This record gives sequence, structure tokens and C-alpha cells, in this order.
Amino acid sequence: MRIALALVCLALAGAAFLLGRVSVDTDSARDEGRAAGETAGLRAGRAEGVREGRALQQPAGSRQAFRAGYVAGANDAFGGFDGGWALGTPYAITLERGSGGVSYRIAKRSRLRR
Repeated sequence: MRIALALVCLALAGAAFLLGRVSVDTDSARDEGRAAGETAGLRAGRAEGVREGRALQQPAGSRQAFRAGYVAGANDAFGGFDGGWALGTPYAITLERGSGGVSYRIAKRSRLRR
């Protein structure tokens, strides 16, 4: 009698385990992860492609000048605050409308404390 009860309990536990494995939805999690990875890859690839494409539009002799201008423009994105940023430190910044074709500029910043 005890052996039969143990076998029935074991069979029920096995059936419950299999039912749980069959009912889990792994396809949607896999699809969501793949979509997120594709989106991140496309963004990174587009940024690199735009940078490279703009450089290739310049005459061969001016590529160094273009790169220097590109770096200067990236540094100017911190307008008025260069030299005072601490790497790896979070900041709260306030943006305001830019001028002369520039969409935004940093109006003020506050270093966040932990």
C-alpha cells in the first residue's frame, strides 16, 4: 500500500513538473531579447555609419581637418562647462534652446551626490 501511494505521488509530481515545463512561454522572452539587441546594434551601427559617411564626403586632404572639427564639435556639446566634469559622476543638467542652428545647450548642471 505504501509503495502504491509513493508511486502515485511520484507520478503526480512528474505530471505537474511536465505541465509546468510545457506551459512556460519562452518564445516571447527570446523575441523581446532579440529585438532589444537588434535595436541597440542598429543604433550603434547607424552612429558609426553617419560618422564614417560624413568623413568620406570630405576631400581626401581634409579628412584630418574634418576629424579635428568633429572632435571639437563633440567637446563643444559641453559648452561652457568643459574642464569641470568629473568622469563617472552623475549630473543633473538643465537644457535650454540653442541658437545659430544648435537645437539645445546646457544651461546649468548640478553634480549628484550619493
